[in-house]
Amino acid sequence: MADLLPKLLSFPPHPPPAKPLSDQAYDEGIREQIDVVGKLTESKLLQQTSGGEHALDVINPSLNSIPYAYILLANISAMRKANSKGVDFETLWDKMIGFLVSFDPRQIRYIGEEFSAIVDAVAGLAASNRQSYLAVAPIATALTRLDPTGSMLTTHHLTLVKLALESRNFAAATQVLDKFILYVPGVPTVTKPKFICDMNLSPVTFITDKSKLTGKFKYVDVLEYFLYSGMIYMGMRDWDKALQCLESAITYPAKENNVSKVMVDAYKKWVLVGLLLEGKLLPLPKSTSSGAAKCYHVMAKPYETIAQIFESGTASRLKSEAEFGVHIWRGDLNYGLMLHVLSAFQKFQIRGLANIYSKISIPEIVSQTTSAETGNKLPTPQAAELLIQNMITSGELHATMSTSATGPSILTFSPKGQVLTESQMQRELAGSTERILALTKEIKQTDRLLTHDKEYIKFVQKQKKHVKQGGSGDQGIGVENMDWNDAIEDEDIMGTMY
Repeated sequence: MADLLPKLLSFPPHPPPAKPLSDQAYDEGIREQIDVVGKLTESKLLQQTSGGEHALDVINPSLNSIPYAYILLANISAMRKANSKGVDFETLWDKMIGFLVSFDPRQIRYIGEEFSAIVDAVAGLAASNRQSYLAVAPIATALTRLDPTGSMLTTHHLTLVKLALESRNFAAATQVLDKFILYVPGVPTVTKPKFICDMNLSPVTFITDKSKLTGKFKYVDVLEYFLYSGMIYMGMRDWDKALQCLESAITYPAKENNVSKVMVDAYKKWVLVGLLLEGKLLPLPKSTSSGAAKCYHVMAKPYETIAQIFESGTASRLKSEAEFGVHIWRGDLNYGLMLHVLSAFQKFQIRGLANIYSKISIPEIVSQTTSAETGNKLPTPQAAELLIQNMITSGELHATMSTSATGPSILTFSPKGQVLTESQMQRELAGSTERILALTKEIKQTDRLLTHDKEYIKFVQKQKKHVKQGGSGDQGIGVENMDWNDAIEDEDIMGTMY
């Protein structure tokens, strides 16, 4: 290994030259290095240094990601073969994690297959040892390093959400899930970049199935990512983000209105999450095709019935309907979510009192609201005070509660809702500005890709022809009219219905 180290560490130059390498020089240098390292046998990559050290202890993964990745994979292979020349399991695990959180994102673009193999190894080893939670944070960090915009969906995203759901390590995945997905692999009109080391490139140009930084996607994979992301946010009680993710699934383009089982599952959860957010059955997004909407209404009828009762019915009727359909909620894995809906019913009743009163006593609240969990009123004013105080503390209710030694406690509703401090407002504005600027840049790229897509151009020409023949130019076009969606392969669409 001693004679190999100079070759392995020859690129990129360190310390960096005063004048940074051009993209062309960088591209040539790194390809030469990969050509050298890629020809080394596993036995050579496993050799120790002259001082008896493992190469993984000598090479810095953040400076020399290419040779480190190859040596790491050689050790992973040795472990699977029970080859004693590799490092022990605990050391190897630490090295794999260290690599994922520190690799050079510029270098990694050139070794997509090796990067993906390391991600898969981390996920597989964690799952096989029933410690999936250990893999969530490093894989999330790796995806963020690979694509700081987070706008490109990869097969590793799907691995991430599955691990997070399996281990209930939700928070560690949100650095990836919080990003807006704008692209999926397989965009046909992407122009191949001259040098993939150009750090100004959009992720859609270098994260492709050909670069091996992601695997190939099937139609159902995209839907599952949005569904599982929504379930993660549900686990965190972040109903707003959960609703956004589920909405991405239910509005996803479907060929000839063939909504899949995943889309129906997402809609059922979307109905219940909408109740937790707004207390009513939300209207479907305008981008939902009419055919898909009809399917949803038929297949999720019991859920819509619950929503209608929640909005205008009584606590006892809601409780009865929920108990009657318990086999449905359990079969759909929505029983826990239904319990949240029952718990939320009285909270919405309490919040609704703000439309009538500015102040109200706790005994009056007890008399005017009913729990859908029990079908009865709260047993004591103290129980109501505890519920209301928890609502105030969690931000579910904007009000103050005052106690009196001589009379009942009084709830005073805040007419303005939650008031942010100046520093909180500044952080909100700064965060919003940053997100808008990032999205604007990616949306420009998306527009360019779309306007050069042959199927989309045919669709636009068809619409223009329709207008010339006397049709309306504004039809509220649904997915069923978009011929350019016919490119979705039939075998990639899950046709299983309830």
